[in-house]
Amino acid sequence: MSALLIKNPSQIAAPRIGAIRGPEISELNIRTGDSIYVVDGVIDAIAPLAELENRAQADNAEILDASNRAVVPGFVDCHTHLIFGGNRADEFAMRTAGATYEDIAAQGGGIARTVNATREASKSELKELARQRLHRAVRQGTTTMEVKTGYGLDPATEFKMLEVIAELNEEHPVDLIPTFLGAHSVPKSMSKEEYIKQVREMLPEVAQIAKFCDVFCERGYFTPAESYVILEDARNQGMLPRMHANQFHSVGCIEAAVDLEAVSVDHLEVLMPDEVARLSETNIACVMLPGVSLFLDISFAPAREIIDAGCIPVLASDFNPGSNMSLSLQLVMSLACMRMNIAVPEALACVTQNSAHALRLDKVGCIEKDWQADLVVLDCADYREMPYFYGENHTYAVIKKGVVV
Repeated sequence: MSALLIKNPSQIAAPRIGAIRGPEISELNIRTGDSIYVVDGVIDAIAPLAELENRAQADNAEILDASNRAVVPGFVDCHTHLIFGGNRADEFAMRTAGATYEDIAAQGGGIARTVNATREASKSELKELARQRLHRAVRQGTTTMEVKTGYGLDPATEFKMLEVIAELNEEHPVDLIPTFLGAHSVPKSMSKEEYIKQVREMLPEVAQIAKFCDVFCERGYFTPAESYVILEDARNQGMLPRMHANQFHSVGCIEAAVDLEAVSVDHLEVLMPDEVARLSETNIACVMLPGVSLFLDISFAPAREIIDAGCIPVLASDFNPGSNMSLSLQLVMSLACMRMNIAVPEALACVTQNSAHALRLDKVGCIEKDWQADLVVLDCADYREMPYFYGENHTYAVIKKGVVV
């Protein structure tokens, strides 16, 4: 048996259990005067220190002194593109110097460049790059991460990426949840019809590895009808459907996602009022990605409307080489508060319990008895200091399944 006592935190702050919507999202459980006792990776008790000390001594428990430090749930990043070859720092520099997306694409840049670099990289190279990025993420407090394919656009590379996800999930403390995003773009060597056929043919084998299937539903990429066909096939193979939707245009993706009973729609920067109303009647997670809006200088998702309508709001990083090279969910929370009218307690719920809902995870994202002990001990006494003192990493200790990592 392994045991851990998190002793004397100034504050334990966590959302309520369940997918939270409406006014309840701002009503956190704030505990003071309690400590946390963990046994074999699970929270066994939340109680005053006097009730736990004798037991901790008898169990020879590890002690983590959290005096003057707040404890929050481990962060759940439900939308990332962690695995890719190369980087596009030079394109970023070109864009800041005035180059347009079309200028960069004409020089061989954009997603096609990342696809080429990912295809050329060996599995071990991709794995090591992803491992280093995971180290950065866990230091920022992320304890669970969804990871997409989509920079292969051919069977060999897409399966190579899925293998990297599976192997790192076994080797790294962070739990990795695999998503197949074969329909990210269309490779230049194929027509769209040929590529959709190839993606659909991959689904039975992909379904043995990936929990979710995602599609980039957007003008110039995949239409709502094409997305529906792919995702319906994926669902029939046992995968859960997700959708990149409404990033640049409103073209009917939300209607398709609702009809599919998708688990999430992600981006939503141009979400229309009637689409907000439709989503409010569902259990679909509305995943907003403020880092992308900052990086690309585009509109932010209408978070206040999403929350006030009673939708299920979620925040994630969308870490990727083209539109957000940041793994920090702490920064995501700060951006949400400063640029999206999201209140501080709402922001915390959006990267913990609601993000776990977007991944359909049980007993992750809250601090409750019998829940998985994924926790972040902050370097501040009040969790509200974390988004307020922005641009800093406020983790003092990160605990994954009861182990200080």
